[in-house]
Amino acid sequence: SLTLRKEFPSVKTLNLGGGYKVGRMAYEKSTDLQIVGAPVKELFEQYKKDTGTELHLEIEPGTFLLANSCSIVSTVQDKVTTGTDGGHTFLKLDAGMTEVLRPSLYAAQHPLVAVSAKGTSPTTTEKYVVVGHCCESGDLMTPGPDDAESIAERTMGALEIGDILVVEGAGAYCAGMSSKNYNSFPEAPEVMKGKDGVMHLIRKRQNLEQILENEIELRDDAC
Repeated sequence: SLTLRKEFPSVKTLNLGGGYKVGRMAYEKSTDLQIVGAPVKELFEQYKKDTGTELHLEIEPGTFLLANSCSIVSTVQDKVTTGTDGGHTFLKLDAGMTEVLRPSLYAAQHPLVAVSAKGTSPTTTEKYVVVGHCCESGDLMTPGPDDAESIAERTMGALEIGDILVVEGAGAYCAGMSSKNYNSFPEAPEVMKGKDGVMHLIRKRQNLEQILENEIELRDDAC
């Protein structure tokens, strides 16, 4: 980038973009900006010595800042067991690829936190395959690591129909890249906790009229 900048002497700002790794799962490591930034700082300082030009550095750490700031709060709609020998216990949520597409696209792993309908943590654990509410084989919250087409069990607090499952790490590349309105599911509402500690509604749940409002009815003779 610094070499390319020499071809454009009027440029005073260099944007190195984003892509800084964010550890969503407990075993994943996040990028240490101090470590990766040190050699960049040295290169910029050396560039100033060599050219006499001090460049302004920009980065785009959106995901790095926001990925772990949001969660999807879903409800268990159904619980199905497909047998004891080689089978699985499936949890079906009232959310899925319409809210978070990352697991379906590239087997992204998100923390899943079990909460009882009473708001307490379960006292026992079970292994589950967690799926979404869309009529798609890929609407999967627990794909195998690095393999979006495989299913994997996840050990978590025991849940029943009506209990809550929180999908964490949903603050980036979730709402913005979701399969909005797939199967005519409405866009979910969003709530933000303010500095005052109060939960504020910042986006309403979409209604059916809003889903259909851009559709235009044709005359009978056009069909």
